Amino acid sequence: MKKVLVLLLIYALALTLALPAYAEDGNITYNGDAHEFVFEPGSEESPTDLFPNFKDVMPGDELTQKITIRNNASRNVKVKLYIRSLGANPDSAEFLSQLSLKVSRSDDNEMGYMFAAAASEPAQLSDWVCLGELYSGGKVHLDVTLLVPKEMGNAFQNKIGRLNWEFKAEEFPIAPDDPEPPATGDDSRLELWILMMAGSLILMLFILFLLWKKRDRDET
Repeated sequence: MKKVLVLLLIYALALTLALPAYAEDGNITYNGDAHEFVFEPGSEESPTDLFPNFKDVMPGDELTQKITIRNNASRNVKVKLYIRSLGANPDSAEFLSQLSLKVSRSDDNEMGYMFAAAASEPAQLSDWVCLGELYSGGKVHLDVTLLVPKEMGNAFQNKIGRLNWEFKAEEFPIAPDDPEPPATGDDSRLELWILMMAGSLILMLFILFLLWKKRDRDET
Protein backbone atom coordinates (compact mmCIF):
# COMPACT_ATOMS: atom_id res chain seq x y z
CA MET A 1 0.00 0.00 0.00
CA LYS A 2 2.77 2.43 0.94
CA LYS A 3 4.71 1.60 -2.22
CA VAL A 4 1.67 2.30 -4.37
CA LEU A 5 1.08 5.61 -2.59
CA VAL A 6 4.68 6.63 -3.13
CA LEU A 7 4.45 5.76 -6.84
CA LEU A 8 1.25 7.77 -7.18
CA LEU A 9 2.83 10.79 -5.49
CA ILE A 10 5.88 10.54 -7.76
CA TYR A 11 3.60 10.37 -10.80
CA ALA A 12 1.64 13.44 -9.67
CA LEU A 13 4.83 15.38 -9.01
CA ALA A 14 6.27 14.44 -12.41
CA LEU A 15 3.09 15.53 -14.16
CA THR A 16 3.10 18.85 -12.30
CA LEU A 17 6.73 19.52 -13.25
CA ALA A 18 5.90 18.72 -16.87
CA LEU A 19 3.40 21.57 -17.02
CA PRO A 20 4.80 24.46 -19.09
CA ALA A 21 5.55 27.74 -17.36
CA TYR A 22 3.03 30.19 -18.72
CA ALA A 23 4.59 33.62 -18.87
CA GLU A 24 2.39 36.63 -18.36
CA ASP A 25 1.06 38.26 -21.50
CA GLY A 26 0.97 41.96 -22.21
CA ASN A 27 -2.60 42.91 -23.10
CA ILE A 28 -4.06 45.72 -25.15
CA THR A 29 -7.85 46.01 -25.30
CA TYR A 30 -9.65 48.32 -27.67
CA ASN A 31 -12.72 49.64 -25.87
CA GLY A 32 -15.01 50.58 -28.72
CA ASP A 33 -17.55 52.33 -26.50
CA ALA A 34 -14.95 54.72 -25.11
CA HIS A 35 -12.81 54.77 -28.30
CA GLU A 36 -9.68 54.11 -26.28
CA PHE A 37 -7.05 51.45 -25.60
CA VAL A 38 -6.51 49.81 -22.21
CA PHE A 39 -2.99 48.55 -21.48
CA GLU A 40 -2.13 45.80 -19.01
CA PRO A 41 -0.49 44.70 -16.79
CA GLY A 42 1.34 48.00 -16.22
CA SER A 43 4.10 48.43 -13.65
CA GLU A 44 5.61 50.88 -11.19
CA GLU A 45 7.61 52.38 -14.04
CA SER A 46 4.65 52.93 -16.36
CA PRO A 47 0.88 52.24 -16.26
CA THR A 48 1.08 51.18 -19.93
CA ASP A 49 3.98 48.72 -19.47
CA LEU A 50 3.38 45.69 -21.72
CA PHE A 51 6.59 43.80 -20.92
CA PRO A 52 6.39 41.92 -17.59
CA ASN A 53 8.82 39.31 -18.95
CA PHE A 54 11.53 41.86 -19.73
CA LYS A 55 12.55 42.56 -16.14
CA ASP A 56 15.90 41.87 -14.45
CA VAL A 57 17.52 40.96 -17.76
CA MET A 58 21.09 39.69 -17.83
CA PRO A 59 23.82 39.73 -20.51
CA GLY A 60 23.22 36.91 -22.98
CA ASP A 61 19.46 36.71 -22.31
CA GLU A 62 16.99 36.04 -25.11
CA LEU A 63 13.51 36.75 -23.79
CA THR A 64 10.10 36.59 -25.44
CA GLN A 65 7.00 38.57 -24.59
CA LYS A 66 3.59 37.78 -26.06
CA ILE A 67 1.27 40.73 -26.49
CA THR A 68 -2.43 40.09 -27.09
CA ILE A 69 -4.51 42.82 -28.74
CA ARG A 70 -8.30 42.47 -28.49
CA ASN A 71 -11.24 44.22 -30.09
CA ASN A 72 -13.65 44.55 -27.18
CA ALA A 73 -16.20 46.71 -29.00
CA SER A 74 -19.64 45.86 -27.67
CA ARG A 75 -21.43 46.85 -30.85
CA ASN A 76 -21.27 44.93 -34.09
CA VAL A 77 -18.23 46.50 -35.74
CA LYS A 78 -14.96 45.36 -37.21
CA VAL A 79 -11.75 47.20 -36.46
CA LYS A 80 -8.48 47.68 -38.31
CA LEU A 81 -5.64 47.90 -35.83
CA TYR A 82 -2.32 49.63 -36.48
CA ILE A 83 0.99 49.98 -34.68
CA ARG A 84 3.93 52.33 -35.08
CA SER A 85 7.07 53.13 -33.11
CA LEU A 86 8.49 56.51 -32.14
CA GLY A 87 11.68 54.91 -30.85
CA ALA A 88 13.11 55.14 -27.37
CA ASN A 89 12.67 57.86 -24.79
CA PRO A 90 15.74 60.15 -24.83
CA ASP A 91 16.70 59.11 -21.29
CA SER A 92 16.95 55.42 -22.28
CA ALA A 93 18.10 55.67 -25.92
CA GLU A 94 21.73 54.76 -25.14
CA PHE A 95 20.71 51.73 -23.10
CA LEU A 96 18.18 50.43 -25.63
CA SER A 97 20.63 50.94 -28.49
CA GLN A 98 22.64 48.05 -26.99
CA LEU A 99 19.68 45.67 -27.25
CA SER A 100 18.04 44.02 -30.25
CA LEU A 101 14.31 43.67 -30.68
CA LYS A 102 12.21 41.53 -33.01
CA VAL A 103 8.45 41.79 -33.44
CA SER A 104 6.23 39.42 -35.41
CA ARG A 105 2.63 38.29 -35.57
CA SER A 106 2.25 34.92 -33.86
CA ASP A 107 -0.19 33.57 -36.45
CA ASP A 108 1.53 34.83 -39.61
CA ASN A 109 4.81 33.01 -40.28
CA GLU A 110 4.90 34.18 -43.90
CA MET A 111 4.95 37.83 -42.87
CA GLY A 112 8.26 37.40 -41.06
CA TYR A 113 9.44 40.08 -38.68
CA MET A 114 7.60 43.38 -38.89
CA PHE A 115 10.43 44.84 -36.80
CA ALA A 116 14.04 43.67 -36.41
CA ALA A 117 16.54 46.30 -35.28
CA ALA A 118 18.11 47.95 -32.26
CA ALA A 119 15.45 48.44 -29.60
CA SER A 120 15.99 52.19 -29.62
CA GLU A 121 15.07 52.61 -33.31
CA PRO A 122 11.64 53.04 -34.94
CA ALA A 123 13.06 51.17 -37.99
CA GLN A 124 10.35 49.28 -39.92
CA LEU A 125 7.63 50.61 -37.59
CA SER A 126 8.29 54.30 -38.25
CA ASP A 127 5.04 54.36 -40.28
CA TRP A 128 1.71 52.80 -39.36
CA VAL A 129 1.65 49.03 -39.91
CA CYS A 130 -1.70 47.22 -40.04
CA LEU A 131 -1.94 44.32 -37.60
CA GLY A 132 -5.16 43.01 -39.06
CA GLU A 133 -8.91 43.40 -39.18
CA LEU A 134 -10.68 42.16 -36.06
CA TYR A 135 -14.37 41.52 -35.53
CA SER A 136 -15.98 42.14 -32.13
CA GLY A 137 -14.29 39.82 -29.64
CA GLY A 138 -11.40 39.07 -32.02
CA LYS A 139 -7.76 39.21 -31.06
CA VAL A 140 -4.30 39.14 -32.58
CA HIS A 141 -1.03 38.08 -30.95
CA LEU A 142 2.42 39.64 -31.25
CA ASP A 143 5.67 37.90 -30.31
CA VAL A 144 8.36 40.33 -29.13
CA THR A 145 11.88 38.95 -28.68
CA LEU A 146 14.54 40.85 -26.75
CA LEU A 147 18.21 39.97 -27.28
CA VAL A 148 20.78 41.15 -24.76
CA PRO A 149 24.43 40.95 -25.88
CA LYS A 150 26.80 38.94 -23.71
CA GLU A 151 29.26 41.83 -23.87
CA MET A 152 26.95 44.32 -22.14
CA GLY A 153 28.87 45.87 -19.27
CA ASN A 154 28.03 46.99 -15.77
CA ALA A 155 27.56 50.57 -16.92
CA PHE A 156 23.97 49.66 -17.82
CA GLN A 157 23.18 47.86 -14.59
CA ASN A 158 19.69 48.70 -13.22
CA LYS A 159 18.86 50.76 -16.29
CA ILE A 160 15.24 51.03 -17.45
CA GLY A 161 14.34 51.13 -21.14
CA ARG A 162 11.25 53.00 -22.31
CA LEU A 163 9.83 52.49 -25.79
CA ASN A 164 7.22 54.72 -27.38
CA TRP A 165 4.72 52.60 -29.31
CA GLU A 166 1.45 53.95 -30.60
CA PHE A 167 -1.71 52.05 -31.55
CA LYS A 168 -4.57 53.18 -33.75
CA ALA A 169 -8.00 51.72 -34.51
CA GLU A 170 -10.33 52.36 -37.44
CA GLU A 171 -13.92 51.17 -37.09
CA PHE A 172 -16.04 49.85 -39.95
CA PRO A 173 -19.59 48.49 -39.91
CA ILE A 174 -19.93 44.78 -40.61
CA ALA A 175 -21.33 44.32 -44.12
CA PRO A 176 -23.92 41.63 -44.95
CA ASP A 177 -21.49 39.92 -47.33
CA ASP A 178 -18.63 39.79 -44.82
CA PRO A 179 -17.23 36.29 -44.24
CA GLU A 180 -17.63 34.54 -40.93
CA PRO A 181 -15.16 35.91 -38.38
CA PRO A 182 -12.04 33.70 -38.26
CA ALA A 183 -11.20 31.77 -35.14
CA THR A 184 -8.89 33.79 -32.90
CA GLY A 185 -6.44 32.76 -30.23
CA ASP A 186 -5.54 29.28 -29.00
CA ASP A 187 -6.18 28.57 -25.33
CA SER A 188 -6.63 24.84 -25.89
CA ARG A 189 -3.19 23.86 -24.59
CA LEU A 190 -3.84 25.22 -21.11
CA GLU A 191 -7.27 23.59 -21.05
CA LEU A 192 -5.71 20.29 -22.15
CA TRP A 193 -3.24 20.32 -19.26
CA ILE A 194 -6.04 21.14 -16.80
CA LEU A 195 -8.08 18.20 -18.12
CA MET A 196 -5.04 15.92 -17.86
CA MET A 197 -4.43 16.96 -14.27
CA ALA A 198 -8.11 16.44 -13.37
CA GLY A 199 -8.12 13.02 -15.07
CA SER A 200 -4.94 12.00 -13.25
CA LEU A 201 -6.42 13.04 -9.90
CA ILE A 202 -9.59 11.02 -10.55
CA LEU A 203 -7.46 8.01 -11.54
CA MET A 204 -5.38 8.29 -8.37
CA LEU A 205 -8.50 8.46 -6.18
CA PHE A 206 -10.00 5.45 -7.99
CA ILE A 207 -6.84 3.37 -7.47
CA LEU A 208 -6.74 4.34 -3.79
CA PHE A 209 -10.39 3.30 -3.46
CA LEU A 210 -9.66 -0.11 -5.01
CA LEU A 211 -6.69 -0.62 -2.70
CA TRP A 212 -8.80 0.32 0.31
CA LYS A 213 -11.50 -2.16 -0.70
CA LYS A 214 -8.88 -4.87 -1.23
CA ARG A 215 -7.40 -4.25 2.22
CA ASP A 216 -10.84 -4.55 3.79
CA ARG A 217 -11.42 -7.89 2.05
CA ASP A 218 -8.01 -9.16 3.12
CA GLU A 219 -8.67 -8.19 6.77
CA THR A 220 -12.03 -9.94 6.77
